[in-house]
Amino acid sequence: MSIPSQARKVKKHFLQYVLCMPLFGGKDKAKFNTVLTDRDDLNEIKKIADHLDEDETVLVVARQSRIKPGGSLTTPNIIFATDKRLIIRDPHSLGLRQSIEDISYDRITSARLDQGVLSSSIILRAPGLSTIAEKKLDGIAMGNDSNEGQIEAIPKDKAEKIVEAINQGIQRSKTPTTTIVNNNQASVADELDKLAKLKDQGVLSEAEFLQMKQELLKKI
Repeated sequence: MSIPSQARKVKKHFLQYVLCMPLFGGKDKAKFNTVLTDRDDLNEIKKIADHLDEDETVLVVARQSRIKPGGSLTTPNIIFATDKRLIIRDPHSLGLRQSIEDISYDRITSARLDQGVLSSSIILRAPGLSTIAEKKLDGIAMGNDSNEGQIEAIPKDKAEKIVEAINQGIQRSKTPTTTIVNNNQASVADELDKLAKLKDQGVLSEAEFLQMKQELLKKI
């Protein structure tokens, strides 16, 4: 089931939960937005609620397998796909402590699913991913390609939804830039049209027109 289809099944566009038990030394109340209703998923989101933005919505929660290759028998990582970024929660010390890692979608160039015999992996590509992973993303396993890494041992259905969320996030991150460029081009075209009319009316000389035209073209 696609993420939009899943969201339509929820009566509201998103569900907002206010939870009153403090976790990991966090605030007294953990408030977050999500389209999910599964109790286990909600309990996992509680543990990272302090790290979420107020307008951020959690779309998918997945736990790495305890038994499949790449998983952890004692403290498997939890993967969260929001509408802004990918978050990895790494519990340790028998689950008593945790570290939170994240990478925003505007830094990722592509995401795809690698379905193995025993497990599914999410393959991510991002410029300089090895450097990012070394600094703050222990949950991403790197190979020979410094721009490509993978998150292993994810249940197939969850992995598919995470990849979909990432790719949709990548597209959203590109949209504002495209809109701005198009608006700038339209504005410059309008100004050039005005300058041409002023030249035709004799208000501007040929030299003045060419000079002002060059200044406008630099804005594109």
